[in-house]
Amino acid sequence: MYQIAVCDDEEAIRSQIIRVLSAHPSREAFSVVEFSSGEALLNSLRAGQAYLLLILDIQLQGQNGVTVGRLLREELGDNATQVLYISAHTQYAMELFDVRPINFLTKPLNDEKLSACVTQALELAPNLDKALTLRVGKQALRIPLREIRYLESYQKRLTIHTTRGDHVCAQRLSDVLSSLPQPDFFQIHQSFVVNDLHIHSIRYDHLTLDDGTELSISQNFRKQVRELIFQSIPKRGGFHA
Repeated sequence: MYQIAVCDDEEAIRSQIIRVLSAHPSREAFSVVEFSSGEALLNSLRAGQAYLLLILDIQLQGQNGVTVGRLLREELGDNATQVLYISAHTQYAMELFDVRPINFLTKPLNDEKLSACVTQALELAPNLDKALTLRVGKQALRIPLREIRYLESYQKRLTIHTTRGDHVCAQRLSDVLSSLPQPDFFQIHQSFVVNDLHIHSIRYDHLTLDDGTELSISQNFRKQVRELIFQSIPKRGGFHA
């Protein structure tokens, strides 16, 4: 079962959100945890608690919602958890760009729009808990897909670059790619397959991942990559140009 965190320092807003979530058609698929401060939510995240979705007020006392979102992405390296921002003000829109939220809803909240955002998060969820199983030496290694940044093929060796370190095996890139969900994972070069979850910015001939790694997009893949990226923009909340 997935978990959704609701963080707002106004009890009335939390109650409204809980009411909408309780009536959601897929209510049996998730549980809900409430937080009244950004610090409490951040402590939960730092302790390793995983959430499908954070429904996060921007104007919180102490650690505001923008700060929590940035720490989630930058300090914790978590690009899988979806963030839905809510606020009574719209001037924060540009500040949220780096956090790549699933959406931004203004208060007073519209129940139907809120429910639709939860549906969208659930639609993105199926691949988050899947894993890639590889044989590394004499061991079978299970790597959660959300942790894989990219795969690199070099001199008959395949390196899986993850948020927790690198793993090297003797499998072919094409064989592993065929077992990964697409278009979440796609090839940009004869030697590289990337996870779009970890793309920070993209240019015509290269892209940058969330850890600063730059990878070349070969000429043979540029048209295909552009099409896939445009398909991903509404799903992932956009990339930097």
